[in-house]
Amino acid sequence: STRNFTGNKIIFTFDEFVDLQAVQENLTVSPSPRNNPSVDFKLNTVTVKLKDTLEENTTYSFNFGNAIKDYTEGNPIKEFTYTFSTGRYIDSLELTGKVILAETGKIDSTLIVMLHTSADDSVVVKDRPRYVAKQDGKGNFIFKNLPPKTFYLYALKDEGGTRRYFNDKQLFAFVDKPVIVTGKTDPVTLYAYSVTPPVQQAT
Repeated sequence: STRNFTGNKIIFTFDEFVDLQAVQENLTVSPSPRNNPSVDFKLNTVTVKLKDTLEENTTYSFNFGNAIKDYTEGNPIKEFTYTFSTGRYIDSLELTGKVILAETGKIDSTLIVMLHTSADDSVVVKDRPRYVAKQDGKGNFIFKNLPPKTFYLYALKDEGGTRRYFNDKQLFAFVDKPVIVTGKTDPVTLYAYSVTPPVQQAT
């Protein structure tokens, strides 16, 4: 909960030696950076070097998922998160919901959920999302530390870590109206679908 944060490096010091595994797959940074930070570890420290210039009066959150583990036993520090602000306060609003597969009513927890700030339909093709959340095993998601703002909510099967929509074979979901995040925002349910490719007729 550091406020008025400046600088381009964050160092975490633990009380035992740590290991770092699959950090780029696990690490979620909100708001999403244009260039992912570099993360290194040595003995009992983990160092994050930022490659983007931080925005003014913005709350940032770094969630390491299960990437950081104690060296001796390999136990992960689950969902280790560091939150700070470049301004005088920490944004604290939340948005929760669930993603369901439209065809079967089942869950695919590998889909990611995304918040964009543009109403342009092509934004999911052209741009990286402003915020990203992962689902739990029951399909639930939660965005934390959001500012009071209007967002456009999507979910998709992320291919290649691009966080963009490329073709109609991807599972995809969207909310057809803006989501206004306020002090109390109702949970949102998304229904994911994919366009089935046409069956080729024998000639």
